[in-house]
Amino acid sequence: MICIIDYDLGNVISVKNAMNKIGFKCIISRKDDDILNSKGIILPGVGSFEKGINNLKKYNLIKILNQDVMQNKKKILGICLGFQLMCKTSEEFGCNKGLGWLNADVKKINTKKLRLPHVGWNKIKISNKRTDLFKNIDDKKMFYFNHSYCVYNNSENNFEVIAESNYGTKFVAVARLENIYGIQPHPEKSQKQGLKFLENFCKDL
Repeated sequence: MICIIDYDLGNVISVKNAMNKIGFKCIISRKDDDILNSKGIILPGVGSFEKGINNLKKYNLIKILNQDVMQNKKKILGICLGFQLMCKTSEEFGCNKGLGWLNADVKKINTKKLRLPHVGWNKIKISNKRTDLFKNIDDKKMFYFNHSYCVYNNSENNFEVIAESNYGTKFVAVARLENIYGIQPHPEKSQKQGLKFLENFCKDL
């Protein structure tokens, strides 16, 4: 069973439907027992960083997530805002502290010629083709994005950059630190290639 974290942000139903399509049982919950008894976790997200971290605090989810992810080393996938919440800080609506699992700061997409938010289909560039996350998915495939803020690749990052994308500037599309995975686009909205990505993430759970 995979637990999709319910913190009143994110298209949890779309994620659940995508998981059902690839044949993985899942539950939408914020209960400690459901999280601890799951084989893997998905932290989805649509909305602002400030609202996201405040909702995690509101539902007392930070302690249980820290325990299960950082201590128990359970595999987790953060999608869009969920990925960003794993970082140290975000500059969206001021400076807000995140979960701090990934040594990165979330910044506004640095583009003057292109409209924000970045909404729609875009290519990704797979940086590490040895990873099983992109098995049977190539660089020509498009993923669906919806964001104005991103994570940049720099020497201070403590994670592996698996894939990048470009929207006026290059940014991290997929990252991994041990059991922690983050993806900026929405695999649940990215048709066959998105479903394949989710299947690859879940295959060893």
